[in-house]
Amino acid sequence: MAKHIMEGFDRFLPYNDAIHIFDSIKWRYPNSEDTGINSSLNRISYTDVYSDYDIPEFNKSAVDGYAVISGDIISASINNPAVLKIRGCSEAGEKFSGKIGRNECIEVYTGSEIPDGADAVVKVEDTEKHGNCIHVYSPVKRDNVFKKGEDIYAGYKIVGRNEKISPQHIAAMASAGINNIYVYKKIMIGIISTGNELANKKIANSTGILLKNYYNNHFTETMDGGIYGDNTDDIITGIKNIIDACDIIIVTGGTSLGRKDKTTDAISSTGEMLFSGIAIKPGRTAALFDVNSKPVISVSGLPVAALISSLIFINRYIKNLYSFDYYSKITGILDENIHNKIGFTLFQICRTYVKGNKVHILPLKTTGSGILSTIIYGNSIAMVPENLEGIENNKDVTVYMLGDIKWD
Repeated sequence: MAKHIMEGFDRFLPYNDAIHIFDSIKWRYPNSEDTGINSSLNRISYTDVYSDYDIPEFNKSAVDGYAVISGDIISASINNPAVLKIRGCSEAGEKFSGKIGRNECIEVYTGSEIPDGADAVVKVEDTEKHGNCIHVYSPVKRDNVFKKGEDIYAGYKIVGRNEKISPQHIAAMASAGINNIYVYKKIMIGIISTGNELANKKIANSTGILLKNYYNNHFTETMDGGIYGDNTDDIITGIKNIIDACDIIIVTGGTSLGRKDKTTDAISSTGEMLFSGIAIKPGRTAALFDVNSKPVISVSGLPVAALISSLIFINRYIKNLYSFDYYSKITGILDENIHNKIGFTLFQICRTYVKGNKVHILPLKTTGSGILSTIIYGNSIAMVPENLEGIENNKDVTVYMLGDIKWD
């Protein structure tokens, strides 16, 4: 891979080219770990999981009533009830041991195993009990029976590889007697913050805190790599301290148009720079490095730019590994025009909300890459390609959700 270095950011790598370069690298991805199913919610399955058993494991009653031979009551009616002898009872967990014959029945309850010989269950409300017999007033055709393997059969795939595990998956695994599952280890994202102003505690490290908390979820987690001043040796030490424990590293404050940073030299000395400077707004000063086959992403020290530019590559990493996006998408009506500069891919912070049973998308006005209020009020991002000057209002637009949709 040839280095794509843009010293001074005289020009910027097109967004699609940056994505192509990232996708072309054979990154080292996390392995698996064994976990109990009760700890697997929203984790990503490392393997296909199949049932070894039929569920239900036997034919069982779907109602309270009587197990019968359907042919015995085919002509049953109010005026001509079928009369069946009660042979016994099959309760849940206790099967009737015998086999019923013609004109016989067995009392059953919901979940009871259907005795041998029976092929249907008549509801108790369609019968009257007279001594040790019942009168049946309505015919049934092999009804009200939950058949063996009808829900899940032996060999049924409960969870697919790279699938997010849901409560339904866990319930099905429990029913199939599966107690443990192999899941991917969480993607460990190291966060290193740089800048003398942070090291000297002259300003709060809001960007580092934002990233550390945003990337702590069900399939990614973060490691605090510390704060370092603008000193190349210190930054090199910080990267080396966490590179073995992390799958990805994000270095904040490492690129700038107007200040002399040491981060690029520090990361380059530990690996290979793949590119520096991307034609995106915000976050155009982002750079990507390959360190021990792990992506190290250098981003702005400003919160919004750092989040958006890092999220682009975190999402690609996740999509390449799991085959799905980090964030969900939704389409709605654009409330106001979005303006873009040709040649740049714009990531516009929006507020996505439901009003009058329709999804609306309101682009938020921003004055810079560090405005936290926009990502407090906003919950989504609209992407405008580099060849468009913008998107007109009242058009349908698809946004990437950063949080929950709002209801106004």
